[in-house]
Amino acid sequence: MYYPVSSRITALTTIRRERLLPAPGQVLVSTGEMVGPADVVARCQLPGAVQVLDVARILGIPRKRAARYVRKSVGDTVQVNELLASPRGLLGQIRKGCRSPVEGQVIEVRDGVILIESAATTLELQAHFRGKVQNVMPNRGVVIAVSGALIQGTWGSGGEAAGVLKMLVDNPQKPLRARAVDVSCHGTIVMGGRILDADVLEQAIEARVRGIIVGGAVASLRQNLEAVPFPVLLTEGFGTLPMSQPVFDLLQSNMGREALLSADTRTRRGARRPEVVIPLQDGQSTQEESSDILPMEVGVQVRALRAPYLGGVGTVVDLPEKPQEVESGARLPVAVVELHDGERVSIPLANLELIH
Repeated sequence: MYYPVSSRITALTTIRRERLLPAPGQVLVSTGEMVGPADVVARCQLPGAVQVLDVARILGIPRKRAARYVRKSVGDTVQVNELLASPRGLLGQIRKGCRSPVEGQVIEVRDGVILIESAATTLELQAHFRGKVQNVMPNRGVVIAVSGALIQGTWGSGGEAAGVLKMLVDNPQKPLRARAVDVSCHGTIVMGGRILDADVLEQAIEARVRGIIVGGAVASLRQNLEAVPFPVLLTEGFGTLPMSQPVFDLLQSNMGREALLSADTRTRRGARRPEVVIPLQDGQSTQEESSDILPMEVGVQVRALRAPYLGGVGTVVDLPEKPQEVESGARLPVAVVELHDGERVSIPLANLELIH
């Protein structure tokens, strides 16, 4: 039995997600409580960063003379732009000085170097999801259950956002164009088939969209995608790939609904796929979110991960027992897949991803 990698593209399921603090803190909600995306469910204090100020270099003086010009001692509190060290010129006039870049406390003064620990900050952890608190982990966070649609992507960047879905193309082959992103897109998550140029990103920034979902984007735009001030999710990956038909249909059928976009991607420890969650009304019956580990079987839906059928989606109609010859001339285990256009093709099992 072969167990392929898989992605979830589900119209209705129960999704459970942890919301955890980066450090021990206080949980503010109880089990069974309903929360919205902007509700604060927990908070903690984060220690400040340590700033290193080289007085000798800043003042342009020998290091052995720097200590005489330092005006602060260990334990002193300082404000932003407060003078920490300076030489005096003729008639006592203060010349070029070393000033604090942050508010905080002096923790060490040695060899002409001042260490300042910036003030601690309070981190408030938002629910991000609209759902029910199913479990509370004291001092760490919560588990939130959401009933709705789930779409997992291939790549994402830019954190989290919530907004109303707005499809800007009428089929998954069409690229997202800058001219389609106008003032009506303000505060929405805009969607299209693919991104081919940077103009659409600049227009999206100007229109203040909440996020972008597309099938693919040309690889040369990766740095541009990572630089925008909102999350971007690619459902298929880098290249001129259109959005797959099942993803397009599911997103289009939920136009105008609120969606929760989590675009960060982790590939190593704590691996996480970028995803879109579309909460549905309470009371709708849903099935539990299925396991990631499912076998390749006749009847399952798959997506091709390599050329020549890259991005193609279809249904497995046969699993030959013996290896078959493929285009490269090698003999490999394959699945016979009926693509959405009706064509039947043989694709190596290693080049397929399960969609469920």
